[in-house]
Amino acid sequence: MASLFARSRPLLERNGQTMMTNNTNFSSSILDRIIFRAVQPTDIPRCYQIESSSYPEDEAASKSALQYRQHHAAPFFRCAFLIDNGGNTSHNDISSISNGNMGGMGSPTIGGTTSTSSSISRPVKSTPMNLQQTLKGRIIGYICSTRCSSFTEEAMKSHDATGKILGIHSVVVEEKYRNFGVASAMMRDYLSAMERLNSKEGNLKVKMEKIVLMAKKPLLAFYVRNGFRAMGLSSIVHGQEQWFELERDLPTHEDANKHKCFLLDSFADVATVGSGNPAGVVLLDESPGGVTSNNSFDDEELDDIMEDADDNNVAPVISPRGVEWMAAVAKEFNQSETAFIWPLPNAPASSPTAYAIRYYTRTGMEVDLCGHATLASAAVLLGTKQVEGNNVTFYAKNEELQAELIVSPSSPPSLTTAASSNNNSNASRIAMDFPWKDVSLIPSGGEDHKAVLNMLSNAFFGSSNKAEVESDLTAKFCAFFNPKDQSHALFSQHILGIGTTDEKEDLFIELTEEGFDLLRGIKVDYSALSEWLGYSRGVIICCVAGKDSSEGESGGNRPGCKTAIDFRSRFFGPKVGIDEDPVTGSAHCSLGPYFGTKLGKKVVIGKQESDRGGLVECILNQEEGRVCIVGTAVMTISGMLSMPI
Repeated sequence: MASLFARSRPLLERNGQTMMTNNTNFSSSILDRIIFRAVQPTDIPRCYQIESSSYPEDEAASKSALQYRQHHAAPFFRCAFLIDNGGNTSHNDISSISNGNMGGMGSPTIGGTTSTSSSISRPVKSTPMNLQQTLKGRIIGYICSTRCSSFTEEAMKSHDATGKILGIHSVVVEEKYRNFGVASAMMRDYLSAMERLNSKEGNLKVKMEKIVLMAKKPLLAFYVRNGFRAMGLSSIVHGQEQWFELERDLPTHEDANKHKCFLLDSFADVATVGSGNPAGVVLLDESPGGVTSNNSFDDEELDDIMEDADDNNVAPVISPRGVEWMAAVAKEFNQSETAFIWPLPNAPASSPTAYAIRYYTRTGMEVDLCGHATLASAAVLLGTKQVEGNNVTFYAKNEELQAELIVSPSSPPSLTTAASSNNNSNASRIAMDFPWKDVSLIPSGGEDHKAVLNMLSNAFFGSSNKAEVESDLTAKFCAFFNPKDQSHALFSQHILGIGTTDEKEDLFIELTEEGFDLLRGIKVDYSALSEWLGYSRGVIICCVAGKDSSEGESGGNRPGCKTAIDFRSRFFGPKVGIDEDPVTGSAHCSLGPYFGTKLGKKVVIGKQESDRGGLVECILNQEEGRVCIVGTAVMTISGMLSMPI
């Protein structure tokens, strides 16, 4: 049976086949000697030799099928050509190319990730070569495709030059050259070449929209790493094994530096327009600016990562250029946080829908974790069906975060009563898995306790009320909470506890509800809140919600029902460039556990009372040290970002 779909051998599975010893120097030597070019008619016998030796008989393409694809779809048939290293190979079937036999459109540019020609390119570590001389070597792998109008077996039997879908038939590397990164380099070249063909310089009369293929389960991670999305099991029967369908959007070369971007209101009250915390989200195809050599895993290392799935080795290493770009974009968005997300290149097999996520503030400062930006990112991926299914795993700098779609914009009205009645058709309700963070109380009367009180005095009551920390500080403080009663007892009731969260990230201050209300409307000196050096991020001020507050308002964060509020809070982050945050999801990693323990509840709901306001539900799992944070995100803006990396 002729092969009609992608049967891929870029990785050598651990199934008893002979594997070459993975030698880093040897791998680098191979990649340095590879050029990528279009397949010529005279190359077909060699390609068929690789094809027939790599696939079972019922999957391998016939020589006539390869000849058909090269003749009718030559621009979509590319190979990896290994240049002879000076006679030190044992190759019996050496072929050659010269400057006149490259199937080329112009001369190649040497030394970059790819050339400016659609025909020939070199890997990033390549060294200069004289293209006027004949280069001896051999083809060691290839990728071939044809265009079609639909992803069906019948449609892919022939090449349709006007088809908007590019269907990959084969991705194959000769066995002895597997596990040295050849397949990854060949795929990068192929995708870049297809983007160039799809641009103005490619002169295609009809542009292509996406690339599709089928692959077996062991190779899903390879394709996800290269920007493909797993769409599910294929209904097409091809050989004895089960196949999965994958696809990848194919932008034009002009769009290569454009990225989808969004603005969402996270933890919004769907009954109130303009509530929640706005967050920017930038959706990327890969790590911005490329990754450093520390993350250039070859195929065998990727296989090890998939088996071991160690949390510490899946976080991507980002190039300095990418870091600078994300900081610049975040400043442009000018939101409290902007999240950048891209498919995780070395995702564990247990997390097929895995994305890296990074967070930057409006000042360009990176923060390790941001709840409302994570919620917004999950709503983008799940609510707009950028990925299949209802779950996604985010790998932040130090955390693995699970997110699940509970209510989508396309859910029946009965499930989104409040959203529908308020025309919030872009609302998605998301549940996220976050780490549990404890609060460590600071002993009353100590130096740190006094320093915090003095800082609060400066921040909320101004320099005219600045007091030395001494025995009468309580009375002076009390005058601002309740001018008519300056008793020590009353002040003690307002300040119920001062502490810090894990790793002294946030300063945590619990007040009485009366004290909390008395701070409303007071102009805050945000710079004064940075005086105490005992915390690194923000200041949380909170209280238990009284009966009147706990009754909540109609609508709320849970569509169609009243919201019972358990606690109230505010969050200030001057140390990370945020005066007062509208709603802070990550702060509820400590707020939820603190008030859940205090109130004896496993589910608590908090209302953050900034000018915009928002609602956060916390489902507590102390045994596993996790907090499920649930909230609603409403998409307000979507578009394309045109800032080149």
